[in-house]
Amino acid sequence: MKNKKINTALVAGVLLLFVAGAYTLLKPPAQKPAPAPTPPAPAEKAPAAPKPIPGVPPFEASKYPKEPTVRVYIAEKGTIETMKLEKYIEGVIAQEMQPDWPMEALAAQAIASRTLTISAMEAGTIKRLHNADVSTSKEELQAFAPHKVNNSVRQAVARTRGEVLLYAGGLVNAIYSSCNGQISATREESFPKEIPHDTPYFQPVADNCFKYAPKNIQSWTVKIPASQVASAIGYRGNPADIRILEKGPSGRILYIGAGDKKMYGSDFRRAVGYDRLKSTLVTGMNYEGGNFVFTGLGWGNGVGLCQWGAYTFAKEGKQAEDIIRHYYPGAEVKKLWQ
Repeated sequence: MKNKKINTALVAGVLLLFVAGAYTLLKPPAQKPAPAPTPPAPAEKAPAAPKPIPGVPPFEASKYPKEPTVRVYIAEKGTIETMKLEKYIEGVIAQEMQPDWPMEALAAQAIASRTLTISAMEAGTIKRLHNADVSTSKEELQAFAPHKVNNSVRQAVARTRGEVLLYAGGLVNAIYSSCNGQISATREESFPKEIPHDTPYFQPVADNCFKYAPKNIQSWTVKIPASQVASAIGYRGNPADIRILEKGPSGRILYIGAGDKKMYGSDFRRAVGYDRLKSTLVTGMNYEGGNFVFTGLGWGNGVGLCQWGAYTFAKEGKQAEDIIRHYYPGAEVKKLWQ
């Protein structure tokens, strides 16, 4: 009987352990503490709004509620013709860029040329010269060829009708060039004296203008007699002493000279000839047997819109407004009239 009680107690104990074990296996596991919330990623700071440029007055868009009629000085004839501003822009685009280029490249050129035109009108530069609003002289403002206007040019001008570039409320000095050597110039490199105020929208921005630009303006070599180089600089010593003294942010000649003579690279290019020294983006300057041999990249002042760069961007599907903002960082497109 005693053994029976022991066995009964043993079985009861085993059953209790079994039940307890089964309960342990069947009950849900203890809940884990909730993970600490992940802090939100810091918001990216919006780029600072451009600040007004000292010396550049706010542009009064209200002066242009509708398309103006302009007096155009026809330089070849010495006469003045009256026409609508957009008609004038068509003639400018047809000469300043090839009329059969991609639509968005032509449209980007239209925005730049329209801005430059209104800048000249606001400044009154052509009015003082010829008692007109604009001129067809490339040296005075922009070239003009109405006989070259085609449907593409008309469409590009209509597509951007009334659009100009503003920076912090002021008109952009929308200078442009043919091929910037794949990097844009700053004001200090190309117009250090001609433009009296800061131009924060002229920055050394890169592009891929060599993709379609002719080989002879992608890179070039020119030989200039050392005596002519010395004369341009005003240096009377040994011409072999002449050096590039400093380069600017884009790699262009900022100063060239020797001894006590120091000259802006842009002035030097003008002195020896724009067609000889195609740009100041000089990659080599070597004295050889009484001559200087210059090697360089691109053609033109390199500032602002690069026409061959715009061609490439347009081929890649970029819109005119995006192209123009690339070349004038911080500027915004504003439509003046419908």
